[in-house]
Amino acid sequence: MAKAFSILYLDDEADNLVSFQAVFRRFYQVHLAANAVDALEILARNDIDLVISDQRMPRQTGVEFLEQVHRLYPDTVRMILTGYSDMQAIIDAINKGKIYHYITKPWKMEELRVILDHALETYVLKRKNRQLEDEKKELQLHALRQEKEHIASQYEVLKNQINPHFLFNCLNTLASLIGSDQQRAIQFTNRFARMYRQLLEYGGQALIPLSREMELVDNYMFLQKIRFGDNLSIDAEIRDMNYTLPPFGLQLLVENAIKHNIISDASPLVIRIKPVRDTLEISNAISARPAENDSTGIGLKI
Repeated sequence: MAKAFSILYLDDEADNLVSFQAVFRRFYQVHLAANAVDALEILARNDIDLVISDQRMPRQTGVEFLEQVHRLYPDTVRMILTGYSDMQAIIDAINKGKIYHYITKPWKMEELRVILDHALETYVLKRKNRQLEDEKKELQLHALRQEKEHIASQYEVLKNQINPHFLFNCLNTLASLIGSDQQRAIQFTNRFARMYRQLLEYGGQALIPLSREMELVDNYMFLQKIRFGDNLSIDAEIRDMNYTLPPFGLQLLVENAIKHNIISDASPLVIRIKPVRDTLEISNAISARPAENDSTGIGLKI
């Protein structure tokens, strides 16, 4: 059974309080107060959905009381009981107390029940709308956080690919080729440009086909083989290229293997890539280089 709505009725006339409770306690949780001080204490201790206040009371009018309620509990529905002659009180209640409805005396049980039910339905709808708005804002913030993290991840990938050490090595290799083998220097430059064009093209995508990733690996290996010659090779046994993976996933692993292993005539490096069920296995014999302090933090620890 749903929890009954809570109503606070403020009136300095005891008979009115008794009558209200006798009529409406079957439908709502009724709280009674004979003065504004007691009413505010009830509001502080209880979750009140709707407040009804008589206008003509000693020390503090209903309008003054509802102004306080509006300031302290803005979501609580507010109503005022007044006579037809109190037109200024009605205007003040609307303008200052932001009331939902004014009730004229003497009130009738059936009419007042309809007014209360409509007011509480409106209260529930407003609360649900506010909850939906809060959830919407939270989802938007979550989406913005994810987008920010994705952009940061893209930036980190690109930043760590186009790093000073790699550019320095490539440009040194290119400089040596220009003097000794201009044809290979042209080939090197073309592959170098193609690789970075791929980096820019694929960097904005979450997944790319395996075939494109292998093109990136091939271009990267071409550049590295200029440095290491036949001492560096890759053995790929991939037949089905219909898979997707994050861009630079394989290339980073290949780069990691080259970075952390000795590559020489005495210790050639062969990087093997083969499918194992729905995964790719990348492996190589380890001939570890001495640890370097200028690591960018990319790749795997060995």
